[in-house]
Amino acid sequence: MGPTVFLIDFGLAQLFCNPATFLHSSYTTGHSIVGTVRFASVNGQQGYAQLHCDDLESLTYTIIYLARGSLPWAACRGHEAVLRKKKLIKVEELCDGLPAPFCEFIIHVCSLGFNKRPDYQHLQSILSQCSEAKINQAGEVLPFSAPSPVDVNCTPVRDPM
Repeated sequence: MGPTVFLIDFGLAQLFCNPATFLHSSYTTGHSIVGTVRFASVNGQQGYAQLHCDDLESLTYTIIYLARGSLPWAACRGHEAVLRKKKLIKVEELCDGLPAPFCEFIIHVCSLGFNKRPDYQHLQSILSQCSEAKINQAGEVLPFSAPSPVDVNCTPVRDPM
């Protein structure tokens, strides 16, 4: 088993529930981009309030970057070009060269609504499957069978509730 990577940046942390009432924060717009544009979620880059799903979307970009050394929008110039590429890219292209279960991870993350709690156990099991992927002598990931023939555009549009 390889090394363990811990990703923590509390400098960007924000409350998503009111600590007194435990009510979920409102779905609002007009926010500044939090973090680095190439790793920011689509919603975050568009100025929407961010939550679990946005953190997980950013995590997917981080995993892809760590696995491949670049992101599909690395050559894009400017925030709008990066956003356009993120909105148009298909899951299969985003996961190219990664274990097939990672597509399922992205599909789950992209399906989350603004205040829907992610199934962290399920997501962890997918990442475990990915970490168990076999690599051939050329250093390429051997393909798993595809999780399903779903053509999902990874544009995580979240409705307010």
